[in-house]
Amino acid sequence: MSQTINSLNRKSFYRSTYWQRSIAIKVLVGFFVFYLSISILIMGFTLPAILQEYFPGQKVISAFNQNLWYYFIFSAILRQLFQEIPIVNSIPLLVLPFKKKKIARHLVNKSFFHIINFLPLLFLIPFTFDTVIEEYELLNTLGWLINLVGLILVDHLIGIWLKRFSFYKEKMSAIILGLGIGLFLLSFYSIIPVSVWIGQYFHSVLVYPPLAVAPFIFVVLLYRFNINEIAKGMYLDSRLIPVEKDVNIHAFSWTDKFGSIGKYISLELKMITRNKRTRSAFMSVVFLLLYGFIVYGNSGMANYDFFLIFIGILITGSFSVSYGQFTPAWHSKYYPFLMTRDFGLKNMLNAQYFLFIASTVIAFVFSTVYLIYGAKVLFFNFLSAIFNIGITSHIVLWMGSFSSKPIDLSQSSFFNYQGTGASVWIMALVIILGPILYFGLLSLLLEDIWSYLIFGLTGIGGIIFHESIMNKILIRYKKNKHRMLYSYRQTF
Repeated sequence: MSQTINSLNRKSFYRSTYWQRSIAIKVLVGFFVFYLSISILIMGFTLPAILQEYFPGQKVISAFNQNLWYYFIFSAILRQLFQEIPIVNSIPLLVLPFKKKKIARHLVNKSFFHIINFLPLLFLIPFTFDTVIEEYELLNTLGWLINLVGLILVDHLIGIWLKRFSFYKEKMSAIILGLGIGLFLLSFYSIIPVSVWIGQYFHSVLVYPPLAVAPFIFVVLLYRFNINEIAKGMYLDSRLIPVEKDVNIHAFSWTDKFGSIGKYISLELKMITRNKRTRSAFMSVVFLLLYGFIVYGNSGMANYDFFLIFIGILITGSFSVSYGQFTPAWHSKYYPFLMTRDFGLKNMLNAQYFLFIASTVIAFVFSTVYLIYGAKVLFFNFLSAIFNIGITSHIVLWMGSFSSKPIDLSQSSFFNYQGTGASVWIMALVIILGPILYFGLLSLLLEDIWSYLIFGLTGIGGIIFHESIMNKILIRYKKNKHRMLYSYRQTF
């Protein structure tokens, strides 16, 4: 029976539509996984130097032990967002002569083979055999590493259990994040010494290696518990299978004041808030907004004007970069309906442009916090915002006319490359590298003040001639209308 289930599982993997995608997408995914793995592996060797820098006067292993619980909080959030329970694969098996416990055991076993379970080993193993083994015996070191592996598995099995009771991933992730922030604040202000207690536990494992077995007791209990619970509820009308639930409907009635275009703005906002893929793209905007805190602190890089333009374009144009590059593929499902409307396409494009303007203004207002790094940073963010409104937004809309890949909005965004085509990558390069090259050329030919002025005036010119530019873009979309309609009718 187990062999039959495993055979069906292998066939479903190799016959998946993923392998029917283009070679370019496969190469891109492979490169991303390889790059991520190498980066984490290198971090395992450089971690001692990082800990010494941020925790001077404290032993590296002690600092690592005390702060390791932050990883598990972060891991718990990632599991709620990206780690799916392989429930759907079990639905066809329910009508076949398989015992439910066998199916449940297969699902739990399959869930262990997830990238989130393997990535931490890439930095734990180098850190263990490069740093920990220098201070402790091999047996103690192995016990410490085995204990961490057990805790990773406990984290995984608890994540599966939580998933069964919360199909709204964002809410559960917010709860875990809130608990993590609460524990961090309690520990930071020494109200409850959480870090100290956890550090003492890991130190005890280093001193007494048999304690490494403790997490595996919970692994066995949670493993059996998950199998029993999944087997009990293995029915289509049980909690095991996600069902449609009523959700809060955002009316966005305030958009009515913008007339006919306001209806399209309302539809755009509803699409963003009600679908998985668009919500994930919108959430990536937050990361880009916070990117300045990572790079502005490096005073050496902040001395270069073209670098400040690059960061300014990313921060103020975060919405255009993460969400706008898939325009109009977001609308691929009902794109034919838009083509039957007299002003459907024009209003859709204007609604997109309105959102680009609004998001750029909001992002610039947020970027005022970067005044802590100097007025020059804010000045370049202002120049970048003007350029994004006048030029980048129009480029995004114009290049959207080359879109040919549909997007299924209901699908998860993790390792989801629907809608990704050559035009998307070219657009990303144009959006990010274009302003840098343009500003670099101005800097080579002109003095600084004139290069700033012309760069800003270029953006203002795009705003002034917005109507003319939009008419040209609209003509481009109409020329490509039938090609896009044919492409969007293709299966995902």
